[in-house]
Amino acid sequence: MEQIDNKYLPSDWRSLEMHRLIATKLEADPSLVERARSNISRWKSQRGVRPAYSEWEEILSSGMDRILHVLTSEDQASARLRSSTPFTGILSDAERKMIYARWSNG
Repeated sequence: MEQIDNKYLPSDWRSLEMHRLIATKLEADPSLVERARSNISRWKSQRGVRPAYSEWEEILSSGMDRILHVLTSEDQASARLRSSTPFTGILSDAERKMIYARWSNG
């Protein structure tokens, strides 16, 4: 597995931790993928079509294994995709605050 290089910021590692928790939730409840699809649909109507939306739509349609790979992998392509995540609203405020607190000293 290609590792994120040392030029990545603590925010990239924080994002990875958040998305690994999202992946755990998706494994327990695969229907949460619909929230990501709904977010993309809403964003497209509000902001217009953007390349990241199409890329994520393709990933969401390619099966849970690929989705989980993008959410949990340390490779640079996955890190780039996580920066435009459609998985907003999956983590609770408490979960997000806990992860942000862990990385606030980074």
